Amino acid sequence: MRFRRKVLDVHALVVFLIQNGRKWIIDQREVHYPHSVPLGGREIEILKWFYREATMERTRIRHVPKIVNPSFYTDLARSGISIPLDFSQMAGITFVDTILLSDLYAHVQPRISLLFHEMVHVVQYGWLGVSAFTSHYVQGWAQNGFVYAEIPLEREAYELQKRFENAPKNPFSVEEFVIKKWGIM
Repeated sequence: MRFRRKVLDVHALVVFLIQNGRKWIIDQREVHYPHSVPLGGREIEILKWFYREATMERTRIRHVPKIVNPSFYTDLARSGISIPLDFSQMAGITFVDTILLSDLYAHVQPRISLLFHEMVHVVQYGWLGVSAFTSHYVQGWAQNGFVYAEIPLEREAYELQKRFENAPKNPFSVEEFVIKKWGIM
């Protein structure tokens, strides 16, 4: 890793985060998938109007006490770089098809809204793949001033989540939206 103390090499940071992030995503999926459960009947009944059956079948959920930051953050700290995104402060995170829901934030928002948001990421991973998802996520974060809310993949998930919350009885296809947005054929 080549980070100069006090002078941040943004390109080197982005490359580091993409490479290490990709491995972290794959590793976390492998760790949590065996301990996860499929969507419940009530969740399927609500979400079937927004997600393909195949997406709902492959989505898994695991409740964890809190989301743990990647171990490679210690390398950043040693270089004098603060934590880029503090995942331990998040209510949920998605690793490909496995959604972790933090018990720390179980009371903050309706669970179905959080689940809807995280399932948008399941769809994004499904169409983009882990490598492209990771690259888009990190580059989108860097290109938008290192602001979490401005990451295009997150903006998309929040936009669709809000659309769902505002009109839960008006079905739309998350997959069609993602395909159109990312130009995937």
